Amino acid sequence: MRLIFVRHGETLWNRQLKIQGKSDVPLSEKGVRQAQLLAASFAKGPDYLFVSPLQRTHDFALPLGRRFNLQPIVEEKLREMDFGSWEGLSYAQMPPALQEQYAAWCEDPVRINPPGGETFSELAARVEAFLAQAQSKLAEKDWAVAVTHGGVIRTAVALAMQMPLKMAARLRIDAASKTILEAYNGNWYLVKLNDTQHLQQSEGKGV
Repeated sequence: MRLIFVRHGETLWNRQLKIQGKSDVPLSEKGVRQAQLLAASFAKGPDYLFVSPLQRTHDFALPLGRRFNLQPIVEEKLREMDFGSWEGLSYAQMPPALQEQYAAWCEDPVRINPPGGETFSELAARVEAFLAQAQSKLAEKDWAVAVTHGGVIRTAVALAMQMPLKMAARLRIDAASKTILEAYNGNWYLVKLNDTQHLQQSEGKGV
């Protein structure tokens, strides 16, 4: 079973270096173009197309769904982490106290929690539940695309590879990138991490 995680394309807040989290921020013009390139990179459609509840993942998955006549499945477990009072702010806009908190969280997201937001343990629990759900419900030859968020993908890789969870913050997941996991005999294997090759071409030859 193959699970392709796709981070949504660039948003207006990505461009402004603002923290998004659960805030529903639309794609930028570049993000819309990235969605078209993502869809063109698949030679055939997946068996399942999952999206998070946030609109930016729906919009990013739209060209892929239309190309292969797929109805996206909204999965709450794929929602981005709630960053509380950090959301809507860039690091430069934060007062010194929040900058200190955010810097500490980047070093150890397990120990530090966003003020008024979600704990990393809560995020990890729902991502782990999604991975288990995929393993139990998808057949051996099935493959799925999950259009989601950077925090979810980092956490999924850390869990699948049995890494310390604090290491998730050190994984680079770019906008519109693909990260591919495969499950075999109850184990997860990392096939690709943060692949953006499809963004450099207008036509693709596969996944």
